[in-house]
Amino acid sequence: MIVKDKTYAIINVVGLTVGLCACMLMATVVLDDISYDRFWTHRDALYRIVTVDTTAGLEGKSEVAYSNLGIEMANNLPEISRAAAVQKWQYDFRKTKADEEAITMDVIVADTNIWGMLDFAILAGSPRQYTPGINNLIISERFRKTHFVDENPIGKTIYSVSTYDDEAKPFLITGVMADLPTNTYLRADGLEITQPASEALSREGWGNHEEQLVLMKPNTDMAVFTTKANRWYRNFLADASELALKNPPLYEFQPITDIYLNSEFAYQEVKGSWSNIYIFSVVAVLLLAIACINFVNLNTARIIRRFRETGVRKVLGATRRQLIRQVLTESLLFFSTSALLAFALYGLALAPLERFLTHGLAVDFMTNLPLFAAGTVAVLLIAVLTSIYPAIVLSGFKTTSALRNRFAPDTIVSISTVRKVLVATQFSFALLVLIGMITVWRQMQFMANKDLGYNTDHILTINSFSAGGKGGILKQEIAKLPGVAHVSLSEWLPTQGTGGISLNLTHPKRPYEHVQVNIIFGDRDLPTLLGLRVEEGRLFDQREATIGLTRDMLFSEDKDTRRQYRNHAKVILMASTASLFDITSLDTFVPSFIGTPIGIVSDFHSVSLHNPIKPTMIHVSEDIQYPCVLIKVMPGYESQVMRSVNQLWKHFHDEKPLQLQWLDDMVKSQYEKEAQQAILFKLFTALTLFLAVLGLLGLVVHSTAQRVKEIGVRKVLGASVGSIVRLFVSDYIKLVTFALIVATPIAWWAMNLWLEDFAYRIEIQWWMFALAGLVAVVIALLTISGQAIRAASANPVNSLRAE
Repeated sequence: MIVKDKTYAIINVVGLTVGLCACMLMATVVLDDISYDRFWTHRDALYRIVTVDTTAGLEGKSEVAYSNLGIEMANNLPEISRAAAVQKWQYDFRKTKADEEAITMDVIVADTNIWGMLDFAILAGSPRQYTPGINNLIISERFRKTHFVDENPIGKTIYSVSTYDDEAKPFLITGVMADLPTNTYLRADGLEITQPASEALSREGWGNHEEQLVLMKPNTDMAVFTTKANRWYRNFLADASELALKNPPLYEFQPITDIYLNSEFAYQEVKGSWSNIYIFSVVAVLLLAIACINFVNLNTARIIRRFRETGVRKVLGATRRQLIRQVLTESLLFFSTSALLAFALYGLALAPLERFLTHGLAVDFMTNLPLFAAGTVAVLLIAVLTSIYPAIVLSGFKTTSALRNRFAPDTIVSISTVRKVLVATQFSFALLVLIGMITVWRQMQFMANKDLGYNTDHILTINSFSAGGKGGILKQEIAKLPGVAHVSLSEWLPTQGTGGISLNLTHPKRPYEHVQVNIIFGDRDLPTLLGLRVEEGRLFDQREATIGLTRDMLFSEDKDTRRQYRNHAKVILMASTASLFDITSLDTFVPSFIGTPIGIVSDFHSVSLHNPIKPTMIHVSEDIQYPCVLIKVMPGYESQVMRSVNQLWKHFHDEKPLQLQWLDDMVKSQYEKEAQQAILFKLFTALTLFLAVLGLLGLVVHSTAQRVKEIGVRKVLGASVGSIVRLFVSDYIKLVTFALIVATPIAWWAMNLWLEDFAYRIEIQWWMFALAGLVAVVIALLTISGQAIRAASANPVNSLRAE
């Protein structure tokens, strides 16, 4: 069969191979995503404490809670077995103090209570015996093999260099652990063990924050426990103010297996989303479905060519069961061949896929035997299911009709209808993905071009560091460099949070609610450097240079000092913030703002477009202790300024790593996942269209082969090539148009659902569907016309000779 009809065989094998491989790759991503943190022994009893702030009228969740809250709960609530502080951190290590190059390592920072909660496999050393007086570090086997080749790292000291520390911090390597699987939100190459925080949990409702896990005892009803824990905490706040008791924070307990896919927290780097799961799952199914539809269509198309063969077999004694078995065997042969090729292609594609995703995949079909077995069984089941209809049709012909090579009219109609439905279905699937690709591309364009309210061009940034009292001098020296237009020191960089601190102010129209107002502390040059647009009043200028305010002065514990400096504080408000609080006159002290508004600027996006603009003010502040640096560079001086800043940094802070980034790159990095989605959608679209066209090509090839004599007769009777091509094209174009009608409402609903993740998004417009339909029609026309023109151009003498 394969040798006899090579075109049919090649189209089927290629289509099935591509469909199976693409489906397995997408299934790998999906299965890996839903497997996160399911390898821990106590996975069903581990929960992260999530803080819910209700002061602003809307629930704002945070992955951190007051230090030692978990331990205090464990001491008072018997349902908790253990509690520990656990968070991710990134260190720059040097093997010796004299090394210039730093080794970046992602580290889990956890206190000593973590033993017995998360099961780390220790390969060497005795890290459970905490060594006081020095930072305790356990490195992964992968890190040991890379950086301690032929060395025993146990007992050695390496040094952490940080922008916040004036001197390198020593870390004692106390153990080596097995590499953590990549499918954990705590993905890291090291584990730092610390002592639990020394500060007691405040009864006044304030304190430092840290991420914490709790280990629950078996059979705990978490809904009942959550209510009990919040009641306990409210009673614990014995010394809190009346205002704090009105809206105390609430606490939720998030299962560790739920963290990766259900965390929109800004500071959690390793996180996924259910939208990706749904998209990848749907596309995987669609790709496989299109490949299977091609197989069914081509099988039914070949029924006509095998009609007389079937009659002969029946005359020779073949039963219907034998004929069905023959078709199933042929299908299994095709699927087996395609599956072997698909697995080979899958193995080659895994490494590029991991590089694209920027992390390894812990779950795949090649190394997971149960998954491989399940995939094999699934292929066999699909082979049987896709063969049932062709087998029943082929084996159901009457022997007399088969020997005469004539179909019953109702059979022809039935086969033709099924094939048309299947062609329309596969093009509907292809159009769904194509419309999705257009929508994602438009949203990405929208985010790239949207006015953020500030200028991102040619702005070089240095991330937050400990200035050591030399921030002002560093700023002056940078300002002198050729090619530097402006320099500013700030506690905040665009894209990195909404400000250094926030105030909970009474809502002006709803006195029982509070509004969280974010404060950005920056020097007088910050608004000018960012190009903030003044709507009323003015920006900071030389008048603010002599004030010399700092955050510590504004929030001093001494009331007289606090009052004195707050009267001198100057504030710039966002337009929406000024409107919310009905600020109509400037240069008037506003006690709740702890300063005097001097200007109102247009709203700007301090974080990504996933989040709405929040009430924000800019406080002028000089001599910032932990500043970020923003440098406005003149066009053409980019490389020169970067080299010069590097040299200056070595002069001022040689012991600290320099973190230089361009602001426009930081803005783009907020949408890396969406950029990945856009690339994947392009790939998905290409594959779905390829498979749809491949199936269409197979059908046209068989159709022209069956109608070769009809074409010859038409040409003898005077039909033109164009009229014969239109004869072939018209039916298929109708099917593509029908597919567009079916796909449009489904795509509109699905993409609106996807766009809900963005606070600022495009509107889905009619031209997106029209463009998708036009692309599908053009591709179908090119596919059909080529084969039709070839058939119509053939010499009719050759096709009619047998007559």
